[in-house]
Amino acid sequence: MSPRLPHIPRRRSLAALAAGLLLGAAGTAAAQDYPRQPIKLLVPSVPGSAPDAFARILAEPLSGGLGQKVVVENKPGAGGLIAMETLAKAEPNGYTLAIAHDGNMAINTIVYKQLPYRPLQDFTPVSLLGFNEFVLAANPTLKIKTFAEFVAYARGRQGKATYGSAGVGSPNHLFMEQLMQAAGIPLSHVPYKGGPAAMQDLLGGQIDVMLVGLSPALPHIQGGKLVAVAVPQAARSKMLPGTPTVAESIPGFSTRTWFGLYGPAGLPAAVVERLNRELRRVLADPSVKDRIAAQGMVAEAGSPATLAAMTEEDIRRYRQLADAIKLEAN
Repeated sequence: MSPRLPHIPRRRSLAALAAGLLLGAAGTAAAQDYPRQPIKLLVPSVPGSAPDAFARILAEPLSGGLGQKVVVENKPGAGGLIAMETLAKAEPNGYTLAIAHDGNMAINTIVYKQLPYRPLQDFTPVSLLGFNEFVLAANPTLKIKTFAEFVAYARGRQGKATYGSAGVGSPNHLFMEQLMQAAGIPLSHVPYKGGPAAMQDLLGGQIDVMLVGLSPALPHIQGGKLVAVAVPQAARSKMLPGTPTVAESIPGFSTRTWFGLYGPAGLPAAVVERLNRELRRVLADPSVKDRIAAQGMVAEAGSPATLAAMTEEDIRRYRQLADAIKLEAN
């Protein structure tokens, strides 16, 4: 005998069904009309930084395609925590978005014991945007010109060779730790309060080497004040075509910083699709790609699923690295 279902008054059940249909229809219509007002694009770093440059290059052509102004708003501080917490708490209507990177979404999970946001639960991935290129730069007084010479120098110094970073847990700190593991070499870490201070000491010879963003390093490399030893990306940089990749010496090695566009959790699928479509169009434009390349970055669009997978994979990878180098969260 079948169990009896609880009795639901017919009038009430029909009313609930009608209300649900109306809400769904209203949400779909709103998404189809998107956007109807200016869009705020949060940047979790200071003006002039790589994410800021990316945002400002995208803002104008994206505004034209969407028919509404995209306004860049810098919210620096606390490793991007302020901006990302703001995004996590925003209404999921597509009018507050953020350009984030692997530092905000993955590295912060090993740097901070408690984050005010959950990278995999509190955001909606919209599109991969591209990558920031790095270069292993050495002070020219070391007379290091090749990756093999760098490895020999590090081994010969038995841990006394130094490398700088923008601070403990920064990309150039963690990238160099990955490189040291892969090459089997010891170096001493000298953390600074920001990349510019580390760069200044690299130029002055107070530290030996640094894995630094290509954009700030390029003028010094071209001026002979730094030597480009290798790039850690999988492919050679168009800005430094004569500089080999680390993978040419250590097959399979690759590390890089990526950028992605995110919205709050619960962003309607139609809004995500519209934004993703417009970003693919913008990032395919040769003039936009050239402007991004001039900043030492590579434009590359991707699906929301691709960005979600990269986020999850990097969280796993950086947690493994933190265990290996015994990095304790703050």
